[in-house]
Amino acid sequence: MKDVKVAAALSIKTYPDTCSIHKTCHLMGIDGKDPICPKCEQEKIEQEKVANVEKFKEKNIRGVLRRSSLVDDKDTFKCNFDSYNTQNGTIEAQIKQKARSIAGEYYLHPEKEFNSVLYGTPGTGKTHLSMAILKAVNENADPAQKCLFMNVESLFGKIKASFENPNSWWTVENVKDLFESVDLLVLDDLGTESAMRRQGDEASNFVQETLKEILDKQRRVIITTNLNSDQLNRVYNPKVVSRILRGSSGHVIDFSDVKDKRVLGF
Repeated sequence: MKDVKVAAALSIKTYPDTCSIHKTCHLMGIDGKDPICPKCEQEKIEQEKVANVEKFKEKNIRGVLRRSSLVDDKDTFKCNFDSYNTQNGTIEAQIKQKARSIAGEYYLHPEKEFNSVLYGTPGTGKTHLSMAILKAVNENADPAQKCLFMNVESLFGKIKASFENPNSWWTVENVKDLFESVDLLVLDDLGTESAMRRQGDEASNFVQETLKEILDKQRRVIITTNLNSDQLNRVYNPKVVSRILRGSSGHVIDFSDVKDKRVLGF
């Protein structure tokens, strides 16, 4: 009865014609307006609700990079391929193109499990290009992929602090669960987690075991490091090294011949 009164107040008319889709549903309309099928309109509203939910989910997924990453410099978030300046024919141009190719492989083939390793001289743009790869995937992948950037020294600093702070989120278990939940992970500056090392060059047992567990759970990892292959083998045990290099054939970029960009101009 209430709906009838509302319809009358709005001068809504029911027409003898029925919807071409919903055969038994009569068209309705307000004077001067084209008649509509109420069932079609309801379906349109439901579709818009679903679309809005999907947009929210996608925004949430793409927001993981800024929301959950650990960087040692906030400007790292500004890094992209356009801001990695190169000149044609240089080693930097070749490196940039290789990084673009790796980015394309990650976002076009989300099911493909492989690691990438960017290694060489400090200050040559490894962090810059690893973030550029990550942002390219984060912004272009369809469907969206969860991307995460972790500076390794900052990460282990957080984990170490959690030992004395029971309220800290950064427990080993939480970190492992987070890493397992993402689609692509950057471990930046591997080998600099010196605060967690024992005496000598070799990483502590805790670091080694944690890295092993992380790399067991996440099979799409971009690793940047100042260490070459021999140095990696001195710092980490064979099980960790094999997991670092897993699937990296064809996905290794050597920065050894690139000049330190931080000292250019001095």
